[in-house]
Amino acid sequence: MRTFIALIIAAIFLVGCQPNDQEVKEHISFYKVPLVCGAAPEIGCGSRIKPLFIDTEREKAIRESWTNREGTVIAFVWDVHTNTNEQKVKELFAKNSIEAEMVTDTSILKELRASFRDDGRWYKGMDVDQLSIEEAGVIAGQTTDFALGEGLIDSSEATILRKDIEEYFKSELVKVRTLANLSSDSLQERWRTDAYEIAVQKVGKERADKIMHAYDQKLSEVEKCE
Repeated sequence: MRTFIALIIAAIFLVGCQPNDQEVKEHISFYKVPLVCGAAPEIGCGSRIKPLFIDTEREKAIRESWTNREGTVIAFVWDVHTNTNEQKVKELFAKNSIEAEMVTDTSILKELRASFRDDGRWYKGMDVDQLSIEEAGVIAGQTTDFALGEGLIDSSEATILRKDIEEYFKSELVKVRTLANLSSDSLQERWRTDAYEIAVQKVGKERADKIMHAYDQKLSEVEKCE
């Protein structure tokens, strides 16, 4: 009887000592990437990152996909029960036209791991939409602040116009698009036309034309300087 009880106690002890998935040391791969947002250079481009993360969701070996806020580092957390597949990752980066370089420097890896998953500093999976939504606000702010600065609208009109342009780009920037589609002239022109139509609805065609003309002139000057 004592032997039987001892065996039960030993079994319970062994089960309790088994490490769970949370306790197993994670295998995380970090990659340097050039995915900074053009309109908002302080954050990453959610529109570019999202298609990659959708692809990684189909890979059983990849448990989690993350980007840092700046869009300069992508991280993959590997399933502890599955072998890593760095070749597959390279293929996914290539498919999404992303140049990536694995981080191997131990000091940089230490810094990345120290902040990894910190709220507001890293975005997991489809949370990258938050970056796109933030970008929409930046685009709307830049557009209306320019028009306000040129004296083409007043502050109350700027508030209304900003809200409508921001809502438009919120819906546009979270859509899944390839790099070719994102950078196509046809999409850029559609965004331009739709923003113009929003302005027409809010401030009238005459002032919308003036805003568009002044903005185009500004962009032309910037391009000449570059």
